[in-house]
Amino acid sequence: PYFFQMNPMHTVPTINDNGVPLFDSHAIIIYLVSKYGKDDKLYPKDLVQQAHVNAMLHFESGVLFARLRGILEPVFYWGQTEVPQEKLDSIQKAYELLEGTLSTGGTDYLVGSSITLADVSVSTSLSTLNALFPVDATKYPAVVAYLKRIEQTLPNYKDINIDRANEALQLFNQKLGKA
Repeated sequence: PYFFQMNPMHTVPTINDNGVPLFDSHAIIIYLVSKYGKDDKLYPKDLVQQAHVNAMLHFESGVLFARLRGILEPVFYWGQTEVPQEKLDSIQKAYELLEGTLSTGGTDYLVGSSITLADVSVSTSLSTLNALFPVDATKYPAVVAYLKRIEQTLPNYKDINIDRANEALQLFNQKLGKA
């Protein structure tokens, strides 16, 4: 009951920071970095840079995570044992969109020359997508290079993202009857 009072959306993640309930991963990370961050590198105060970070946060939730959820939910909750081709195609389209963003950005990261919340968020969904539906390096070399760069740059990335993504892959394959 307390959780539902704190979060009327009944979703995770949800946190309570000194009596302030917050939900939605993007709202939470912006709040935490804005309140507790040492500087504004992860979430720039410059409005143009901030707008670019926000755009990539929306891309992550509206494209990457939405497509991932659209595949996982029917398998995990409804017993679907095959992934429809149009959903697989939508993953490739997401990789294509990200490839375009990375190849025209002129930097190693999604917004500017250092890691921002955009990278933290996008890399989370992307690592899971990549575990389940590996990115083709011949079609999307910038995406593959980006994933490698993030793995080398973000602290604990392997433990937090890659290992969890591989666990998701094992469960996914079990549900599909491929394990």
